Amino acid sequence: MMTLEDFGQLLCSLPVGHSATLPLDVYELLFPPGEPDPSASARAYAFARARGCEIRNPTAEGKALEVVFVKRVTNPPGCL
Repeated sequence: MMTLEDFGQLLCSLPVGHSATLPLDVYELLFPPGEPDPSASARAYAFARARGCEIRNPTAEGKALEVVFVKRVTNPPGCL
């Protein structure tokens, strides 16, 4: 089982332009209670930003199946 610390290390290790994908069930465990909860989304976006990432949510027929974290910044403060 992946922890939030494990995922943070994964995001920090990504090269700029690369991404890490979380299935919704894993996202819900790391950022409870998951989507569409606004506080869970806010925590996830803050977590991503601190690690130099942005979040993209690809959809299939209007329903998000996974959450994609894309690395945009080299050496962000959350990775030092």
